[in-house]
Amino acid sequence: MTAATWWTHEVRRCGKQAVALPVLAALLACVAAVGLDGATVLGRALLSCALPAAAALACAAVVAREPLLELHLSLPTPYPRTVARRLAWPTAVTAVAALALVTTVTAAGQPLDLPGTLLNLAGLTVLLSGGAVWATVRSGSAAPATGLVVAVVLAKLLLVDRVVADGAGQALPALLIGGCLTAASLRTLGSGGRAGAGLRPIGAHSGDKEA
Repeated sequence: MTAATWWTHEVRRCGKQAVALPVLAALLACVAAVGLDGATVLGRALLSCALPAAAALACAAVVAREPLLELHLSLPTPYPRTVARRLAWPTAVTAVAALALVTTVTAAGQPLDLPGTLLNLAGLTVLLSGGAVWATVRSGSAAPATGLVVAVVLAKLLLVDRVVADGAGQALPALLIGGCLTAASLRTLGSGGRAGAGLRPIGAHSGDKEA
């Protein structure tokens, strides 16, 4: 099977939400920033959080929607690699949506720090997505991921933004934490990275014994 065939298959397995959620969120944020004025509280909140939250929910859905986990465990390709390949699809869509969002808002005449906004979006997206994937892997369901995303967004808007200024102070720790959560999630799905060896169903804890 060629690489193109693999990618096409994984895109189909991700489902429509991998594209729909980030695109719709980017449109909502654009309307809020341009139509409602990005200087308002609602405009700033949607501009900074709508796309990262939607990307996180899309990633959680990608991980949770696999119905044939046992089949993957019998394949030569490690399941964590398959999950990482699938997560690359909503990640790519989100990156394109973010670039389109900030470009459109800037072209509409709204004062926007282009590099700073992209850095903030990247940091929050990685943090929320890593947390959502981790919650989904640990629970076996995307529902806890939704609650986690909402809680982190509220914490950012109501607490973190009042203490730490936007920019590297928020984005760099978010990138680090989100990356660690994603790596931990992939490790939970596999055992030493060996193909077909020691993989557990989603939601199984590390202390569970094999049947």
